[in-house]
Amino acid sequence: MAAPNPSVPADPEALAGEVRRLQDALDLAERDRQLLGYEIHDGIIQDLTAAAMLLEGASRQATFVSQEVAESHAGGLRLLRESIGEARRIIRGLATVELDEQGLTAALTRLVAKFRADLGVPVTLACDAGEPALPASARNLLLRIAQEALFNIWKHAQATRVEVGLKQVGQQLELTIADNGAGFRPESVPSGHYGVEGMRARARILGAALDIESAPGQGTRIAVRLKRPPAV
Repeated sequence: MAAPNPSVPADPEALAGEVRRLQDALDLAERDRQLLGYEIHDGIIQDLTAAAMLLEGASRQATFVSQEVAESHAGGLRLLRESIGEARRIIRGLATVELDEQGLTAALTRLVAKFRADLGVPVTLACDAGEPALPASARNLLLRIAQEALFNIWKHAQATRVEVGLKQVGQQLELTIADNGAGFRPESVPSGHYGVEGMRARARILGAALDIESAPGQGTRIAVRLKRPPAV
């Protein structure tokens, strides 16, 4: 059997089918992300809130045997309230910004505004690439990389300055997310750290290079570079 000739273009119908399958997979992933937010809100948060209300009611009628026990009860209740607040903030971070006919630049603008308003992330945006001529699936992947990076910054970085950038560098499109926060050692990220793994997986689908520059106390800079228009 003759070996396939790499110079022969792929069958257009097969390629179109692959594009549709990829878009369907992306749509399902976004739906699952939204469903996770609903499950956290309608299940975990409601149960935690009910538990806090029961404990508050009981404490008004309880007689504690010592001041130390009373303080332990109050500390546990305070931790429960803080957990409810944290869960609600996580839901806001999970909530997606959708692409529309205005394209990637407009979606990044909305994403940055959302993180600034909802989660207090001190983030700014600079887009110097105009509106990139990319397939919807590629724009979606870039948007989700930016969202994952901003979510990680909110969770871990304690940054006072965050910058998202989109620009054309020669024949490359470059998306960057940089902060002046706590930083970390990229080579020491354990397996199962879904934020970093998710960004790397999306970059692989794009056929893009993803670089993470960071060190403890030195902030973090994430750069995604598309060497050519992706074939997705």
